[in-house]
Amino acid sequence: MKKGEKNTAYDKLRQDVDQGSLEKLYLFFGEESYLKEHYRDRIFSLIGGEGFAQFNQVVLDGDSLTLDELIDSVESLPVMSDKKLIFIRDLNLSRPPAGLREQLPEIFENLPDTLCMILYFDALEYKPDKRLKTWQAALKAGQAVEFSRAPQQELTPWIKRRFAALEKEIDSRECEYLTFVCGSLMTNLASEIDKIAAGTMKKQIDRQAIDQLASRALEAQIYQLTDCVSKGDTVAAIRTLRDLLALKFEPVVLAGAIGKQVQKLYGAKLTQQAGLGESALMELFHMRSSYPAKLLRQAAGKRSLPWLRRALLLCDQADKELKSNNADGARVLELLLLRMAAEKERVS
Repeated sequence: MKKGEKNTAYDKLRQDVDQGSLEKLYLFFGEESYLKEHYRDRIFSLIGGEGFAQFNQVVLDGDSLTLDELIDSVESLPVMSDKKLIFIRDLNLSRPPAGLREQLPEIFENLPDTLCMILYFDALEYKPDKRLKTWQAALKAGQAVEFSRAPQQELTPWIKRRFAALEKEIDSRECEYLTFVCGSLMTNLASEIDKIAAGTMKKQIDRQAIDQLASRALEAQIYQLTDCVSKGDTVAAIRTLRDLLALKFEPVVLAGAIGKQVQKLYGAKLTQQAGLGESALMELFHMRSSYPAKLLRQAAGKRSLPWLRRALLLCDQADKELKSNNADGARVLELLLLRMAAEKERVS
């Protein structure tokens, strides 16, 4: 899929749903479950007619799907409705259930006009293999719509609307801070917004309320951890690390996250020295908001290149040690933080 096609397909879906003019086949995939579920539910509400949904809406499990079940669903006509909906969750088009591989291309190519089929990728990752006839036929017959994380300019008004529905107000800067703290997935943000609104008596949501009530995403906690290390507050850094381990994060995952953050700091330092601004940093790390880019530039300005280079080597060593058979994960990570702090003192 070429750059730009994802947004085009998503915009086309929005138009289709708004106008009630649906394609024969959609492939829904992507990490933004909130939007994916939203458009799934909207299509369900469009098809079926009052009192006839049980005849016009068929929900199938891709793992256990049979050829007879699929053919019967496709060939049966809608009842008191212009269209019928077939919703199939996690159908592996690369390795379909027995009996389906040879028939699926023909079924996709000959879907009737009275049908709307949704191939919904949820637990199963969307990985099209365009060499296979099943994928070729599905992509030719339908629209592949990716539901990716929304950019900040879309999240901010959405966050404000969610708070307004709960009789609360929030400024744009706090919206950016909220997405930094909690991540940009709307499903998680919706839950955090409900929690914050319920937990504060004030009408105006401020940063204090977010800090007190919101659950921090891993990336925000790793930022806090590395910030403590660079400031020389190793005790606070180890406390944050132990909190993450208590939440059952795998040590190798945490080591990777720490290494990734140091890589970002290193990249930010290099862009600064090259005279580049926040937009270059956003493009480099595919950021959807200028807020984390601004924080990253500020943090990078306080670090030296020698320390960042050494910290990267230490992260790599910790990662290799964690992947050995006898590594004590907590010990390896705590030593990593102590060594990073020691290097900061040495190169300062």
